[in-house]
Amino acid sequence: MEMLHFRKSLFQLCLSLPLYFSSLLLLSSAYTVPDKYFINCGASSNTTVNGQVFVADSNSLSFSTGKSEEVRNTSAWIPELYQTARVYRQPCSYSFEIDQNGTYIVRLHFFAYLSRANLYDALFNVSASGFSLLTNFSIRNSSSFPVIKEYLLTIPQGKFRIQFIPSQDSSLAFVNAIEVFLANETRIIDYAPHVSSARNVSNYTGLLSQALHTIHRINFGGSQIDYDELWRKWVADISLLFFFFFTSCVNSKITVQGTKITVHALFITIYALFTQ
Repeated sequence: MEMLHFRKSLFQLCLSLPLYFSSLLLLSSAYTVPDKYFINCGASSNTTVNGQVFVADSNSLSFSTGKSEEVRNTSAWIPELYQTARVYRQPCSYSFEIDQNGTYIVRLHFFAYLSRANLYDALFNVSASGFSLLTNFSIRNSSSFPVIKEYLLTIPQGKFRIQFIPSQDSSLAFVNAIEVFLANETRIIDYAPHVSSARNVSNYTGLLSQALHTIHRINFGGSQIDYDELWRKWVADISLLFFFFFTSCVNSKITVQGTKITVHALFITIYALFTQ
């Protein structure tokens, strides 16, 4: 079973970039962000972030939190959305009612701090819809910024659960905020080019039957976008392209100066095509 989850996770990493590259190109003004679910976990009052209301999960009637506890740290240096968390000390789940079949964006927000439960010690697994989303996940070595994990999942109408399972080496799992909302399906395709290790190119269909994990968002030929309509950051491509060129030269161990000039000229031509 663990090998199956590993293969699924690897598949997610390989396919997420072409999907999100396509989603940036297929712009549409008809999409309106749904009003659910945006959850402020472990909170007793709602919080607004960039115009979006995150609903407190205490005593909610539209979703259930399972057997858990609430912790908080109201220090000024912690962003308001992350000042509370829901903590699980045994396998349990959030449960949601899904009204419509479709492809959903699922975001999990994590920010560790000291409280009566030491969130830095958490080590846990997260799964949903039969997919392992996170395995032995910990943010004890993370920076002072929140960690946000984003996925695309095809979810049928009915009950949808996100399971939080403390690992054997820990008795603690937690989450600060959760987003589950219907994606703009006009921007999502179910196929992508597949390049084999032998460099054979074919079309792969069935992307939406997988759990797709966002790794990077790159704005090809444009500048950095700090917030799109879904509050996501897109980095400009130019610094990454120069990094890839430098890495290629080092790994290839090219020593002939003329060859370097030829490769560099080819790189500039390709980049010009991307940026036109």
